[in-house]
Amino acid sequence: MSTPPILFEDAYLLVVVKPPGVPVQPDKTGDMDMTAMLPAGCKVVHRLDRTVGGVMVFAKTEAAAATLSASFAGDSVVKTYLAVAMGAIPPTGTLTEWLLKNERMNISKVVPCNTPRAKKAVLSYERYAVAETEDGALSLVRIILQTGRHHQIRVQLAHAGTPLWGDTKYNPNFARRRNVFPALWAERLTFPHPVTGRKMAFTCPPPEVIPFTWFA
Repeated sequence: MSTPPILFEDAYLLVVVKPPGVPVQPDKTGDMDMTAMLPAGCKVVHRLDRTVGGVMVFAKTEAAAATLSASFAGDSVVKTYLAVAMGAIPPTGTLTEWLLKNERMNISKVVPCNTPRAKKAVLSYERYAVAETEDGALSLVRIILQTGRHHQIRVQLAHAGTPLWGDTKYNPNFARRRNVFPALWAERLTFPHPVTGRKMAFTCPPPEVIPFTWFA
């Protein structure tokens, strides 16, 4: 597999477009991962699910990695996603739940707030369009994550009754389908440069594939 599209590069960081289906780091499948596709020495500072594509930043030095990691752990990074949810989701909203990750099954679920090891998950969204399709009504939504939890968007939208189109883990309509990915795309990433502190913002539209093309 060729090197992913590069949106920006300097001596400290590399901003690229991750393809859907590619793991960020080596996993038990042995499939080609992002760290193998990029120049040697690039360091992971945040993650996208294997099935999700979009904008990612990698550090090129240890110092830059530490600074970027701290930014992602704080509140100076804004992560914006485009998603296609099944059903007519309300025009705007904020979803707040507590999520518990099952490491063995690689899933997360909504649990009561006092559940041991559960973590608070918050996202806000805005609906841009509704399309009638063979799968029923679908909503195109733009999501801003206020926390970064395991499978957060997928779990919270499913819990709200509007699961992602194509999500074989959390959408019963797709549980038996193959060769589909959740309709979720990391559209925009904003963060401070690890050395200069300058605000950096990068945007990449989703690929022209179903179901995003239904809203074109």
